Amino acid sequence: MQTSSLILGIVIGVVIASPFAWFIGRQRSVLLSGKVQSLEERNSALEKANLASNSIDQMLKPVQEALTELKTKSEDADRRRIDAESMLKNEMKTLRERNESLEVATRQIASAMGKGQTRGQYGEMQLEQLLKHAGLLEGTHFQRQDSRAGVDGVARPDVSILLAGGGEVLIDAKFPWDAFFEAMGTNDQAEKAVLLDKHAKDLGKRINELSAKEYQTTSAKSPNFVILFLPFESLLTAALDFDGLLLEKAFGKNVIPATPTTMLGLLRTISFGWSERDLNNNAEEIRNMGAEMLKRLVKLVEHIDTMRSGLSKAVDGYNSFVSSFDRQAVSQAKRLAQKGVPTTKQIEAPEEVSTGLSKSRFSGENGRLELEGLED
Repeated sequence: MQTSSLILGIVIGVVIASPFAWFIGRQRSVLLSGKVQSLEERNSALEKANLASNSIDQMLKPVQEALTELKTKSEDADRRRIDAESMLKNEMKTLRERNESLEVATRQIASAMGKGQTRGQYGEMQLEQLLKHAGLLEGTHFQRQDSRAGVDGVARPDVSILLAGGGEVLIDAKFPWDAFFEAMGTNDQAEKAVLLDKHAKDLGKRINELSAKEYQTTSAKSPNFVILFLPFESLLTAALDFDGLLLEKAFGKNVIPATPTTMLGLLRTISFGWSERDLNNNAEEIRNMGAEMLKRLVKLVEHIDTMRSGLSKAVDGYNSFVSSFDRQAVSQAKRLAQKGVPTTKQIEAPEEVSTGLSKSRFSGENGRLELEGLED
């Protein structure tokens, strides 16, 4: 009875619980279906977003490549800029060092040029180069610092150039410098004009000093002038800009200002005179040497003719021998062969030499070597 009641209770419980279980299952099924649909929708949205992202990536890819290339070029440009800045710094440093060295050298030159003796030595160096270009030799065509008695004691021109016909041209190489150098170093036009005017006056003063020394009177055959050598063309042109009569004044005082251009022309003219003198002095020696050479040629022709005569006699002797050999030996050998005497090679007489020899003759009238044909 109790068992039946228990079974009945279970059945009733199942019947009563089944609707609830179905309802709960239904609710869970609906809920799960909604979640699945939501997940599918989210998945679809993600797939669409992924496709859109890929499309954007494809669209942005050229931009990214361009940005990458731009970045590479920018980095390369920075690297080259850094290298260029480094090189520029080194060049600026080198330029600064050279400029400092140049300033030191300029100050040294300016200081050295401030001494008259040094200026004279520099002028002599420039003049020596011109003398070499003109082909003049020291000791033969010119002398340096040749002392002689002057108006105020011992006169010593810087260079004495000897002339081919006798006499000499005297040159002084000391020149004014200070005012000219200062003028070239200033940018103030007014100051430059004042300094160049002073330079013109200094050059005029130097001309007067040189004229007072009267170097030309110390040589018996010297032309009545002395040359003032100016190693820079601008030393004279700058002075002439402020004193147009400077040359006329110098010529009146028997002083000839000469720059490298005019000096080289004068020196080459003097060198040409020496060349002509040497040619004239050597003309007799050249004639004697020519006569001796012709004498030797005549003797040589005599020896050649003697050789020709000997060779002609040798040819005549050879031909006589060949003719006799042919008559005396070859003909007899041929007769022996005809009689049956065995021989390994037929004997033939050598051919005679028929080449004619020429006789040489030297003509003193036209200085030609002539050949006269001889038929032997």
